[in-house]
Amino acid sequence: MAASVASSALAQDAGYPSRPVKMVVAWSPGGATDLLARQVAVELGKQLGQSVVVDNKPGAGGTIGHALVAKSAPDGYTLVLATNSTYAIAEHLYKSLPYKHERDLAPVSLLASSPLILAARTGLPAKNAGDLVALARSQPGKINIASGGAGSTSHLAGELFMALTGTSMTHVPYKGGGPANTAVVAGEVDVAFLDLGVALPFAASGKIKAVGSSGAKRSPLLPEVPTIGESGVPRFESTTTFALFAPAGTPRSITDRLAQAVRASLAEPELRDKLSRQGIDIVASTPDELGRSVATESARWERIIRERHITID
Repeated sequence: MAASVASSALAQDAGYPSRPVKMVVAWSPGGATDLLARQVAVELGKQLGQSVVVDNKPGAGGTIGHALVAKSAPDGYTLVLATNSTYAIAEHLYKSLPYKHERDLAPVSLLASSPLILAARTGLPAKNAGDLVALARSQPGKINIASGGAGSTSHLAGELFMALTGTSMTHVPYKGGGPANTAVVAGEVDVAFLDLGVALPFAASGKIKAVGSSGAKRSPLLPEVPTIGESGVPRFESTTTFALFAPAGTPRSITDRLAQAVRASLAEPELRDKLSRQGIDIVASTPDELGRSVATESARWERIIRERHITID
C-alpha cells in the first residue's frame, strides 16, 4: 500500500503543473513586491507551461497573505512571494501569528533584493539624511514617516533610523509601498522609506525628493543620492529581499522544479534588463540557499529588534 501511494505521488509530481498556479502577494497593487511578482509571473508561466496568477491579499503587515499560503494545500499550486518583513522580521515583532514560518513554509527561491530610498515630500526643508535628522531633533514627534505597513521592511528601516539617530517621528502605516509612495507625493506625510523601483520615477520627475539610500553603496540608478551612512548615520543598512515559498510539506521535486523555473525566468535577458532598470538585484537561489538566508536574516533582525526595543502597538 505504501509503495502504491508513493508511486501515485511521484506520478502527480511528474505531471506538475497541470493547472494554473496562484502566486499570493501580501501587499496592495503598485508596490515593489506586486510589481516584481507581475513581471516574474509572466516569464514563470512560460517556463512552467501554465499561467501564474498574482493574487493580492494585503493587510497586517503582510502576515495575512503569508498565513493564507501557510494553511494552503502543499501541492505547489499556491505560493507566496514574500519579503523579509514576513519571513524574517514578523515573528520577532508580533506577540502571536497564525503561522510559524520555519514550520509552515517551504523555501523555493530567493529571487532578488532592492535598496530602500529615504524619500521626502518636495516642500520638506531637507536635502539629505543629515538635514532630516536635524529637523526631526528640533521637532520631536512632529515629522510623519509613512511605511508600507506595521512590521514592513520600510517600517523597520524607519525604526532603525530613529534608533540610530536618537530622533522621534510619528509612524503612519499604509497597506503597501504603493499607497505610502502616493502619500509622500501628495504631501500627506513628510518622509518614507520606499523601495527603489517604486520611488525612482517619482524622484526622477521631481515629485518627491530622494534624500538617502539604505544600501551599503550608492545606487547606480541614483548616483547623486548619498547612502544614509555617508550622511552621518553609521551602521545603517536595510534592504528589501523578495523570496518565493510554498506550504510546508510540498514535495521537494516540486519546489526544485519551481526553483529551476525561477532561475530560468530571471536569466531571460529582457526581464533581467527590465528589473535592473528598476533597481532590482537578481539572486535566483536554490531552496537550500534560501533556507540558509532566512536563518541568517531572521537572526540579524531579531537582534536589532531586541536591542532597539522595537515593538508593534
